Amino acid sequence: MSDTNAAPVVCLHSSAASGRQWRRLVADGGPAWPWHTPDLYGHGSRPDWPELMPNRLSVEANGVLAGLPFAADRGFHLVGHSYGGAVALQVALQQPDRVLSLTLYEPAAFGVLPVTEPREPALREISEAAARLDATLDRGDEFGAARSFCAYWQGRDVWPEMDAAQQLRVAEAMPTVRRHFEALFAAPWRSGLLGQLLMPVQLICGTATRASARRVAQNLALQLPRARLQMLEGAGHMAPITDGARVNALLLESLARMPCVPVVRLRQRGAEAGAAFR
Repeated sequence: MSDTNAAPVVCLHSSAASGRQWRRLVADGGPAWPWHTPDLYGHGSRPDWPELMPNRLSVEANGVLAGLPFAADRGFHLVGHSYGGAVALQVALQQPDRVLSLTLYEPAAFGVLPVTEPREPALREISEAAARLDATLDRGDEFGAARSFCAYWQGRDVWPEMDAAQQLRVAEAMPTVRRHFEALFAAPWRSGLLGQLLMPVQLICGTATRASARRVAQNLALQLPRARLQMLEGAGHMAPITDGARVNALLLESLARMPCVPVVRLRQRGAEAGAAFR
């Protein structure tokens, strides 16, 4: 049983995964927090992306917010990995007064790359990966797209190491992952927007990750006012799944030092206290 006084922790998974990605984190964290690990659209038990809705992070964020199992005025912490990390940032932008903190492992906020350095090699790298996925799906080869997608993020071809059920699950997610790429590149994170997020942000990045993920983390660390970037030696992009023990230790350490009251409410309380002395 969780501590009913503790703020909930909402964990958002990476592309082609599901909320089950966080099982070990929930077990490691135990009853210290109420945990919520939803499936995102087109993943796990969640229906596909809503028909006629644009490929935008706001659509995913609205779905997350609509599914929260607690009161609409209750504050909560956000944990996210890769695409889930980018969705977490979008949720925070939409409801900054409720988000107590962000703890993100390599959020795939590719929309920050063109703004900061248009000729950045990391942008070319991830753009080429997205283009390969598009071209392979256009040929009707979901398994080929899945194999290429996994190889990019793992840094090697891991497809032969996956069983048939895993391969099928990832392949079936590829049309939704194409939507993810479009939403990530289209995110309007222009100069000054991320600067409005005043909650503490813990960014975690592996030293053995892809250039695109590393550059995004570095750029976010510069744009988010209260961000702290921590490097995890030898870890790759998929470390929350492949190296869960080390990553979870950092995530739980981060959550333990986060505030229980949003910055907005702290300001309000300060203003009320000041008024009382006038």
